[in-house]
This record gives sequence, C-alpha cells and structure tokens, in this order.
Amino acid sequence: MWDTGRYKNDAWYKNGKQPFVYSFGDGTGYGQHGDYLFGWKDDSLQKAMDALPSGKCANANCSVLKIQSAADAMKCKKAQQVPEDIGKDGAWLKELPGGASVTYAK
Repeated sequence: MWDTGRYKNDAWYKNGKQPFVYSFGDGTGYGQHGDYLFGWKDDSLQKAMDALPSGKCANANCSVLKIQSAADAMKCKKAQQVPEDIGKDGAWLKELPGGASVTYAK
C-alpha cells in the first residue's frame, strides 16, 4: 500500500490528467499491478480458500483469518535493496526507471 494523499495538489490534475503512472508505463490507469508475498502461517491459506464459496472470505474481509491492519502493515519498513534514481527532495523523475515509455489510451 502506498498513501498518495500527501501528493494532493489540484494543479497536477488539470484537464483530466494525473501525474501518477504504473512502473510499466500505463499512464491511463487501465493496467493492474500487484506484489505477491508468501506469508501464510500454518494452514491459514487453506482456511481462506475453504471459506471462499461461503462468502466468509473476500478481499480484505475474511472472518476466518486474523488480518493485519493497514496501520500495522505500514510500520514495516525495509531499506531500498537496488540503488536507482527514485527522485530526491520532491523532484519528479524525467523518465521511468529502466527507460520505460509512458503510454496513454486514445
């Protein structure tokens, strides 16, 4: 999760545009991105899978699992592992890391 609230600036959102793009270059917002981390304890994954048909487990609402709050999840910090230009002191990057092109749907 990444809190974009601190980037609220109406000047960036003129004419229906916004300054954020996915790392793979989607400037329109049609793409999807997700990171998978295997962190299931014991048989918790199986419990969640078994609860799917009953509707007891859907997205972040899963009564058969103990779910970490967003606030607790955001307390987990890890230093950057691969050095790359990520913008410093509020400066915008001139291009995406790796030189990926930003594209927009027509």
